[in-house]
Amino acid sequence: MQIACHGRDRPFVRHDASTPGPGRSLARMALRWASGVCLAAVFGASAQTADAPQVVEVVAGDTFSGIAARLMGSLKGWSKLYDPQLSHLPDPNLILPGQRIELVTEAGGRRYLRLIGGPATRLAAARPAPAAAPAHMPGQVPARVPAAPPVSATPAAVAEPAAPEALVVGVVPNIGAAALVAQYESLKTYLEKKNPQKVRIVVPANFKAFYDSAVRGDYDLAVSPPHMARLAQVDARLVPLVMYEPRINAQFIAPTDSGITGPRDIKGQSLAFANPQSLVALYGQQWMRQQGLEPGKDYEIKAARTDMGVGRMLLSGDVVAAIMSNGEFRSLPADEASRLKIVEIFARIPNFIILAQPRLGAARLASLKSQLMAFMADKDEGAAFSKATGFNAIVESDEATLKELDPYVAPTRRLMNPGN
Repeated sequence: MQIACHGRDRPFVRHDASTPGPGRSLARMALRWASGVCLAAVFGASAQTADAPQVVEVVAGDTFSGIAARLMGSLKGWSKLYDPQLSHLPDPNLILPGQRIELVTEAGGRRYLRLIGGPATRLAAARPAPAAAPAHMPGQVPARVPAAPPVSATPAAVAEPAAPEALVVGVVPNIGAAALVAQYESLKTYLEKKNPQKVRIVVPANFKAFYDSAVRGDYDLAVSPPHMARLAQVDARLVPLVMYEPRINAQFIAPTDSGITGPRDIKGQSLAFANPQSLVALYGQQWMRQQGLEPGKDYEIKAARTDMGVGRMLLSGDVVAAIMSNGEFRSLPADEASRLKIVEIFARIPNFIILAQPRLGAARLASLKSQLMAFMADKDEGAAFSKATGFNAIVESDEATLKELDPYVAPTRRLMNPGN
C-alpha cells in the first residue's frame, strides 16, 4: 500500500491496487485515516511554531478534532484546544461548512481554536457557553486501527444547528450523505410533528465512525446495518426498536455485455464491493466460499470510494463483477444501471434496524417505537420515504431475526475494533 500527500489545503491518497483480498477493508480504513495524517503533517511544522493565529475554513466532512489534529500535526492533546468561553462554540459537534476557525496562540504559549466567522456564527454567539467541555466531544474515543485518529459522529457535511434537547438520529452512510439526508427529511418532519423537540439527522463519514458514535451515545436513535445493530446490542446494550421491511437482496452484478454467468466466472479476476464492512459484503464473501472461491487467493476484492463508484468500476473494466444490495444498485445513475445486469440474487438478508439509547427510558422508548411503526402509514411523509427508499414497512424487531445475525457478530467486531 502506497500513500502520498499533496498540497497544503487538501491531501490526496494513492494506493496500490494489489492490496490483498481480506485485508482490503482494513486497508481502505487505513487509507481514509492516512489522508487526515497527511494533512496533519502538512500543517504540523508551521502550526507548532506560529506566533500569529492560523485560520481554516471548514469544508464538508471536517470535524473539530480533525481540524485540531491537522493544525497541530498530532491528535495528542487536541481536546485542550477547546475552551468553553474562548472558542465561541457552545457545541464543538456542530460545525458547518463555510465557518472559519482560527488557531490562537497567546503570549504565554496557551493555544485554543476559536470560531471567527461563517454560517451560524450569530447563533453560536447567542447561545450560552457550557461550564465545561461536553462529555462526548468528537474524537474522544480513539478508533482502533493502528495509530488512526478517530472520526467525529457529526461531519460538517450534514451538521445543522439544533437545541441541546434535540432528538439526534444517526444514519449509517450506506449510500451518499446528500441522498440520505434528502431521504430522511421526511422522517425528521414526521417525528417533529409527533414530538415537542426538534430532530437532527446526522450522517457520519463512514461505517466505523457511525458504529463508534452509536455505542458512545452520540445518537438517541441509530439507523444501523443489522450486523452492527446486533453487535451494538450485545456489546453496548443498545435497544433494537424496529426494523425495515422488506429484506435486502444481496445481488451478484455484472455488465450486461459481459460473459459472466455465475461466481466461478470471476476466478483469477477482481470483484467489487460498495463497502467491505457491510452485511451484504460478509454474506457475499461467505457465498463465494461456498462456491470454492477464497478472497485474496481465487479473486481480488476491490472497494469503491463511493457507492456510485461500483458502477463505474464495472463499466470501465476495472472489475468484472460486483456484490451489491438492492439499495446500492438503486442509487446508481440510471444510465449506468441500464448497462448492468443482476446475474443472481443469492441471499435475502435482514434490513436496517433502528436502535435506541436506553437512557431515553422505557416510556419514551415505547412512544418512539409506536411512532416509528406508524410512520409508513403516514400518507405524506411515510409515503415519500417509502418511494425514495423502497422500504414498505417498519415492524418491531424480533428475537429470531436478531439471533440470525449472531454468526456475524465476531467478524463485525473485528471490523469495528481491528486492534483487538
